[in-house]
Amino acid sequence: MTRTLGIRCGAAVFIGAAALQLAACGTSTIKPEGAAQSVVDLVSEKTDFKPTDVTCPDGIEAKVGQEFDCKFTGPDGNYTAHMKVLKVEGEQVLFDINTKRVD
Repeated sequence: MTRTLGIRCGAAVFIGAAALQLAACGTSTIKPEGAAQSVVDLVSEKTDFKPTDVTCPDGIEAKVGQEFDCKFTGPDGNYTAHMKVLKVEGEQVLFDINTKRVD
């Protein structure tokens, strides 16, 4: 059974400045801590819960259309935040974030 945390964020969320890092090959990658903060900000804004253990993968290229999942523990179990890059502008990345409970 899958359910949402009450968040279907069609409104995107900007992650903070310095959200990108330069990889060895010269491509920009998303800083995991920046993406994690976006999840914390969204969940905290839309619910009464503030996740403290959000983990996002490292080495994700910052390009439009890129998708990846972050994980966190909600008040009643484990959740996934599906992240989709909508826009990359300078050092900021615009995400569409959708959360759901996972079994």
